[in-house]
Amino acid sequence: MTLLAVDEAHCISQWGHDFRPEYAALGTVQSELGGVQTAAFTATADAATRTDILDKLFARPPALFVHGFDRPNLRLAMRAKAGGRTQIADFLGSRGGQSGIVYCASRRKTEELAAFLRQNGINALPYHAGMESAARSRNQDVFLQEDGVVMVATVAFGMGIDKPDVRFVLHADMPANIESYYQEIGRAGRDGLPADTLTLYGMGDIRLRRLQIDESEATDEQKRVDRQRLNALVSLCESPRCRRQTLLAYFGETAEPCGNCDFCCDGAEMIDGTIAAQKALSAMVRTGERFGTEHLTNLLLGETTEAIGKFGHDRLPTFGVGKEYGKQEWRSIFRQLHGAGIVALDITGHGTWSVTETGRRVLKGAARVTLRQDTLKPATRKTARAAANAAALAGGQGDTALFEALRRRRSELAKEQRVAAYVVFADKTLIDMARRKPATAAEMSAVHGVGTAKLRQYGEVFLDVIRQHAAGRP
Repeated sequence: MTLLAVDEAHCISQWGHDFRPEYAALGTVQSELGGVQTAAFTATADAATRTDILDKLFARPPALFVHGFDRPNLRLAMRAKAGGRTQIADFLGSRGGQSGIVYCASRRKTEELAAFLRQNGINALPYHAGMESAARSRNQDVFLQEDGVVMVATVAFGMGIDKPDVRFVLHADMPANIESYYQEIGRAGRDGLPADTLTLYGMGDIRLRRLQIDESEATDEQKRVDRQRLNALVSLCESPRCRRQTLLAYFGETAEPCGNCDFCCDGAEMIDGTIAAQKALSAMVRTGERFGTEHLTNLLLGETTEAIGKFGHDRLPTFGVGKEYGKQEWRSIFRQLHGAGIVALDITGHGTWSVTETGRRVLKGAARVTLRQDTLKPATRKTARAAANAAALAGGQGDTALFEALRRRRSELAKEQRVAAYVVFADKTLIDMARRKPATAAEMSAVHGVGTAKLRQYGEVFLDVIRQHAAGRP
């Protein structure tokens, strides 16, 4: 053998969006072949993934060739969900006779959406890994051989599919991360002619992706990186500038506004966010650019957490200066600053933020910042959430005192583990616990949001809170 060629090389990396353990053995194979000349190829690898590939596959630094990531013929668009199927049908209705792909997050949704589209006169077929093999192959052949077919599919569809005249890719649900998004939209317009992409996203999508990460069998380190990658995708969804600029910046490239994305063509309602940006940037700089979103948000809101006290950050001038916004709004501001290239996120580290050169100009008052108004509202969310929780408990005969005890325990665990509270359990899960009052592990497993991994990690801890509450102990 004179050459070892590795395709889809991002599968080698633990940071890659499609890591496969079998690929991890290729470094050993390469060594056992006597260090044969090796070439590795991938179309979707960010800087962290590329570095990991080099470490895993090559004993000495190889020649590295990085082709531009831009696909200028693709029109990029992202839109908040507002009507679901109607948005999809409207998009497809104006593209009659075109071939395209609609990606869904679940197998059931592919079947239901394909049926709905057929009822509306669109030639749509489902595709997912759970289908009977012959039916799946038949639908794939129809898509490849005929014009005007819409494939409604999970991400199981696409690898090895090289249909050059796919005129659109629509994500009915938010993708898993930016690498997956880039790979999936890349199946459109391979003939070089104009093609459209549209991604629909909502808070439900974000919660689902976070839950999938939390309940996966991945290591804690991998989960942490996956959460940062998800945050980067949300930054793209909420970006206050050209989509293509934000997308290419993720892969380490710079670009001028493209004129071929929804932001460039349609714009968005913007507000002056310079003061908010300066507060966020000051919080980063004053804490040594060593902390992530949750800590910095707590600092800006003036919340005295264990970490805030430990590092003396309650004595900083920025402590409590951001009370005009709530936690969700500050998280959005951090994501938008990331999308605008004003701050950088350490994805493979601990999700820490640092200020870029552009950000330093903003901090000095030499540049202004605009933010999307649709993501920023006055700080009333906490009160609204508390009211919603109270209503949910009242409607289901829940125990408010138990709910608060469960929340306190969740907060303690989150602080100990230095994670956001929802990473332990969402409010909806605690509400269901307060309603059901499970007494055993089996009963706990029936609580909404308690999967196998969460039951193993936290089940006994929260069962103990419920027992103590039942016994009248605080």
